[in-house]
Amino acid sequence: MFDIITMFLVGVLLLSAIYTAIQFRGKFPKRTIEDVTPFFRPAEQEELESLLDPGQEANFRMRMAHHEFATWQRRQIHLLREHLLRMSHNSLVLIEWGNMDALEEGIDAESVHQRQLLAQELVKAATEFRLYSMLALAKLKLWLVLPSSFSLLLSAPSLPSMRHVFGIDALGSYQRLKSAASGLSLAYSDHFHDELLERL
Repeated sequence: MFDIITMFLVGVLLLSAIYTAIQFRGKFPKRTIEDVTPFFRPAEQEELESLLDPGQEANFRMRMAHHEFATWQRRQIHLLREHLLRMSHNSLVLIEWGNMDALEEGIDAESVHQRQLLAQELVKAATEFRLYSMLALAKLKLWLVLPSSFSLLLSAPSLPSMRHVFGIDALGSYQRLKSAASGLSLAYSDHFHDELLERL
């Protein structure tokens, strides 16, 4: 029995290593300012706020029969998952851009240093949100794939409970990401700043 568990764990580790190697080989080479907004996926912060609103879920729970509410909630879980996939992708784009800017060198040492600080702040904020989104996506996937008989092991699905995952506040974290991206983009130009915030 111990051998089977060991073989399973080794297999999982090997698959993880292969996946990581493939991801590393396929990552964007050097993401510059020109390679940020064209690679964003559409994401609406207002929609995220609406999906995590406890009042909305409570209202539908009271007005609907149990099976109707379960169907509605399952659709909402899929919708939240879609938004988080997009936002997680966008945060990865920002991490890659921030990492490149943090390594930048130039003639004007003071402005370069200022941009490096802004880039580090962006990487920190985007990494926090990406961590949140990955944890939240794993939980949402569990809710979708596990049959209702497992409800004794997991808490009943509740989208407002997804606002805080492992101590990370989704809306606060995303707002910090937007503020950090705004700061770094302003160091380039007003046009890029406006374009970035419109797409984020």
